[in-house]
Amino acid sequence: MELLFLEQSDEAERLANLYVTEGIFPEKYFTDAIHIAVATVNDLDFVVSFNFKHIVKRKTMTMTEGINIREGYKRIGIHSPTEVIDND
Repeated sequence: MELLFLEQSDEAERLANLYVTEGIFPEKYFTDAIHIAVATVNDLDFVVSFNFKHIVKRKTMTMTEGINIREGYKRIGIHSPTEVIDND
């Protein structure tokens, strides 16, 4: 399996700033916004996180989806690890 590192880009910063400006994330948690924005601009399907305070919550899922679609990106799934790991 090849490991891929995604870089923070100007476009990801622009999108993350929209997430903050539109009230999804407090400004002091910009790193949470950039996490989702980098995944979005790199066309990933999912973000998996243990961050239930700012990332894995209904408000974040709904509002980032709206902004992403408005800005020409697809919807990105936001899940906790327990939602994506098959324990069977």
